[in-house]
Amino acid sequence: MLTRAFRRSSGRTVRTWAVVALACAAGAAWPAGGSSVAAAADVHRGDVAPDFPPGAFADGGRYRLADFKDKVVVLFFYEKECPTCRGSIPARNQVVDQFKGRPVKFIAVAPGDTLSDVNQYARSTRLKMTGFSDLFGVMQTRYGFQISLHNIYQFRIVGPDGKVTTAGIDLKPADIEAALATAKWRYKDGGYHASLATVIDQLEWHQYEPALRVLRPSTKAGSKAVMESAAKLLDAVRAEAKEWVAEAATAAAADPVRAYDLYARVAACFPGEDLGTKADAAAMALVKAKPVADELAARKLYDGVYATATKAQLAQKAAFGTQIAAVAKKYPETPTGKSAAAFADELGRASAE
Repeated sequence: MLTRAFRRSSGRTVRTWAVVALACAAGAAWPAGGSSVAAAADVHRGDVAPDFPPGAFADGGRYRLADFKDKVVVLFFYEKECPTCRGSIPARNQVVDQFKGRPVKFIAVAPGDTLSDVNQYARSTRLKMTGFSDLFGVMQTRYGFQISLHNIYQFRIVGPDGKVTTAGIDLKPADIEAALATAKWRYKDGGYHASLATVIDQLEWHQYEPALRVLRPSTKAGSKAVMESAAKLLDAVRAEAKEWVAEAATAAAADPVRAYDLYARVAACFPGEDLGTKADAAAMALVKAKPVADELAARKLYDGVYATATKAQLAQKAAFGTQIAAVAKKYPETPTGKSAAAFADELGRASAE
């Protein structure tokens, strides 16, 4: 997931391009396939879940499955033109409601649909899931099937370790419950003040920067109970950031791009603090290395792919592919360039009705 972070450092504004999922998912990494763009063939239970291709989410986010590490993700692939599928939405919503407040995210994947289609479907059916426009059918191709009027929906449940736990046409609460057995919250069970619930929810889903913008003022305003709880929570996030710094230091020699991402995340989350200032200096030092500089340039170029995806039409598939291939051609040795090359190949083979 790419994000643009503007931060102040030593009196200057520094623009960084960071992979949020890498920076936020400090600790044990998911299986490599969890963030891969390589095509998958008929994914079954126990297989590493293929990731989202560049596309458009109805809530404006940019997610990777690694963003949901230690949580459960339920993927609902659907056919918008099928009345049977449409008529089943109330039952799907009942399941979503049943697991409200649990560490599980429901995402509805719409092969062949524009973002406008996705939003219209959600409005008309009142579907209680975040929609994803799989306009060119790449997501369904990765999972090894094709949604159509003959295959109107499919479900895939992805466990906390990034592997598929359930695959099929039934959405059974028992399957979700089983996947949740090893899922966990990092902050929600910490006994923090109820007024911090929104901030904690943002932290759980790796929205650190907006969460901290709200959390910091709460340490200095409000009741004593709120301020003490907010300070405790801020210390907990600061401790997590120190884990990112330690991981970055370990990764710096072998994987400077990952190290940069981790340092950049700390710098963006803790500007003005010693922790953030030192992380900023470490990140800027790494930018001088060609692998990091090239990767950041590739990401900036690739960012245009996401902008295009929000307004793309099926007829623009060729142009979309050309845009992606340009990234791969200009930065072939970077992680983003290699991902772009793989995605361009997938795009050529994918189809959506």
